[in-house]
Amino acid sequence: GETQLETDRRLIGKRIKTINNRLEKVRSQRSQGRKWRARSGVPVISLIGYTNAGKSTLFNKLSGADVFVANKLFATLDPTLRKVELFPGIKIIISDTVGFIRHIPHDLIQAFHATFEKVKSVDLMLHVVDVTDEQRHDHIHQVNEVVEQIGASDVPQIMVFNKIDGSEYIEARIEDNPNEQPKCWLSAETESGI
Repeated sequence: GETQLETDRRLIGKRIKTINNRLEKVRSQRSQGRKWRARSGVPVISLIGYTNAGKSTLFNKLSGADVFVANKLFATLDPTLRKVELFPGIKIIISDTVGFIRHIPHDLIQAFHATFEKVKSVDLMLHVVDVTDEQRHDHIHQVNEVVEQIGASDVPQIMVFNKIDGSEYIEARIEDNPNEQPKCWLSAETESGI
């Protein structure tokens, strides 16, 4: 005697419950991983930034990994972690994250909560910016808004201005003014400034 509408509602309710249970399991597993990394004492650095800023390309160059790179929204859907030896005896864990976008709907923030949760517990964020994008200043603001929304605004940031190979006027360099946030200009694609 159920109508089709009632059946659909019941099935959708079950599906939502199943997905929420899976999300909770992912959160729990990631929480355990964060606790293990914290106990190991290895610093964790997360690449953050607006979508298509070149985070995954930079991640690949820094870590020697081969994660998927594409010029599209959400090419990275799940954070990838790699242990990297910067210098003999000095190791870090580097994390590639999903690209942030303007006006992320609340539901989408919830969907990526387990991913964003990882950003709150890192030791340093490399905020990757596409210098060739005319809206880069808006994107920087949008990313910082999301960082604030997820409660990670106390985590130190280094601004990484990527894709300098797209402009003949920008050279690879580092600015470390004590009164400002550290900045560096590089090209992950050509490895200039890496």
